[in-house]
Amino acid sequence: MKKSIIIFFCLGIGLCFGQTAPKQVPSEIMEAIKNDVWVPFMEAYDQLDSQKIKSIHTQDIVRVTISQNNIESGSNYLEGFGGFLDAVKAQGNHLSIAFAILTTALNSMEDVAYQTGYYRLTRYDTKNAEPQYVGYGFFNVGLRKENGTWKIWLDSDSRTDISDDEFESSKIIYELEK
Repeated sequence: MKKSIIIFFCLGIGLCFGQTAPKQVPSEIMEAIKNDVWVPFMEAYDQLDSQKIKSIHTQDIVRVTISQNNIESGSNYLEGFGGFLDAVKAQGNHLSIAFAILTTALNSMEDVAYQTGYYRLTRYDTKNAEPQYVGYGFFNVGLRKENGTWKIWLDSDSRTDISDDEFESSKIIYELEK
C-alpha cells in the first residue's frame, strides 16, 4: 500500500509541476523579439547610441545586478546605462555585443516573455584592431509588448566562464554582420 501511495504521489507531483513537453514559442514571436530588442541592442552597442539603448527598455525597467546585490529602476538606471555608452564613445573605444538565446517562455496572451542566455561583450580601442577584452555573461530578461513593440522590463545578468565554443554551440545566436 505504501509503495502505491508513493508512486501515485510522485506521478501527481510530476503532473502538477509541468512534466509535460515544453511549450513551443511561435517563430513569428521569436522573430519580433529579435527585431524589436536584440538587433537594436546590438546596434546601440555598435553605434554607442545611448538613446537607442534606452528606447528598447520600458520606462519602469527593473535592473538587478546580482554581483553587487543591487536593484535599480526607471530613469535612474536608463540614464546610467546611456551614460556608460556615452563614456565609452568619449574615450574613443568601441563595443560589440552578441547574444545566444537558451530559453524562451511566453504567457498565454503572448504579450509577456522571459528569456535566458549568454552574451559576449567585446571591447576595442581606437589604437588596436584586435579586441582588448572579450567576456561572457549569463542573462535573464523579462520582455513585454508596449504599443505592439517588445521591450525589456526586467534585466539581470552575471559574468560567467564559458568558452567561445560553448557560446557558438548555442542553437540561437544573434550577432551583427561585420
